[in-house]
Amino acid sequence: MATKRVHIVSAVNAANVSKTGNTYTIRDVCGAVDDIVMNRRLYPADQLAAGVKTLEGKPAPAGHPKNSKGQHISAANGEALATAWIGAYCSNARHEGGRTLTDVVVNGDMAQATEQGKKLVERLDAAIAGTNADPIHVSTGLNLVEVVANGESRGKKYTSIATNLQYDHLAILLDETGAGTPEQGVGMFLNSEGGEDEIETISVNNDPEDRRYQGLLGWMRSLFANKDLSFDQIYDGLRAGLPQNAWIREVFTSYAIWTDEGGKLWRQDYHASESGSVAWVGQPVEVVRQVSYEPVTNHQEVDIVKEQIIAALNAAGIKTEGLDDTQVLAAYNALVKKPGDEKLAAANSRIAELEAAQTAAENAERDVLATELAVNSSLTVEDFKLMPLARLKELKAKAAPVSVGNSQSQKQPGDEFKGYSINSLIDEGAK
Repeated sequence: MATKRVHIVSAVNAANVSKTGNTYTIRDVCGAVDDIVMNRRLYPADQLAAGVKTLEGKPAPAGHPKNSKGQHISAANGEALATAWIGAYCSNARHEGGRTLTDVVVNGDMAQATEQGKKLVERLDAAIAGTNADPIHVSTGLNLVEVVANGESRGKKYTSIATNLQYDHLAILLDETGAGTPEQGVGMFLNSEGGEDEIETISVNNDPEDRRYQGLLGWMRSLFANKDLSFDQIYDGLRAGLPQNAWIREVFTSYAIWTDEGGKLWRQDYHASESGSVAWVGQPVEVVRQVSYEPVTNHQEVDIVKEQIIAALNAAGIKTEGLDDTQVLAAYNALVKKPGDEKLAAANSRIAELEAAQTAAENAERDVLATELAVNSSLTVEDFKLMPLARLKELKAKAAPVSVGNSQSQKQPGDEFKGYSINSLIDEGAK
């Protein structure tokens, strides 16, 4: 498979710069985050973890090195060492807490010997002194093998997967803004075969995702949220209470998801007071990330739903203050369901009344027929009442009137029921 050249731009907090003697250290440079999708390409956790060892000891030049023709070249190339080397290299490259991290060590004496190195030292001294708190931008240069595949990760769709990551260097961007625009990174890389490969520049976002007010439920949560606190205030307050080497991935209205040093995901509630303080509450619970697919609706449809929910609850006199989103939705569902339940109960009651009236009418008719058939019969009224109403009607229709004549032709009382067995009649009626 063909190898692809990628430059991944990231930012480092100026507070992560320290100095011992004349050696500077830029700590926790983040190259990528587990399962992140950049430029529709997935960077899986296992591939990042496997590739990080190739970053150890690699040069950290001033910018991505180029040759005299303006072509990007490997930082190990002799021309790159002559023009871009500023005495800096990667150290302690590791994959922990779901991130690819490395420290950059800068030899101050070597850096001072070059023009670009002097600029870097000045920038690092300003960061330590606090006179320049702007993030320090860096960009990892690596090769990868791209495998075509479709899917979704962290809410973003991808069409390929990055595999076999091989780092070449980590560039310190001194004369670039580090915004990762295409104009800065587009170019051609002179590969080992002497040919040119197109370079792709992308920017990794290591900041937590603000998920507080996303979707309809998020909007409903926003009705009761403390709007006086900004997302940065909440993030800073939560970050202060995290274990070492842990970082926040997603922040919701009342809880956040964070990753520990071992890469496990945890969900934990937090409380933001009106005074501005933010603190974790309760114990963290280990979770796993799952992706779900929801129907896509436009903004206008969402607004209509919001208006309908609020209007319905207000019209019914239901107070929503102090209720969480689950309770609000339960109240709305109960409100919508109530008319249907009342109609169903009324219908069931009416059916029961009709059934009772029909049973009473049938019993009355049965009693009349039983009384009539018992006349001049060996069977009693109660015997006939044991028969189904349909059978009584049948016997009534078959019973002939008694006529006056000679004794040979005249029927005797009960002759019409000769051959009938009460037990057989009962058994037949049961059928």
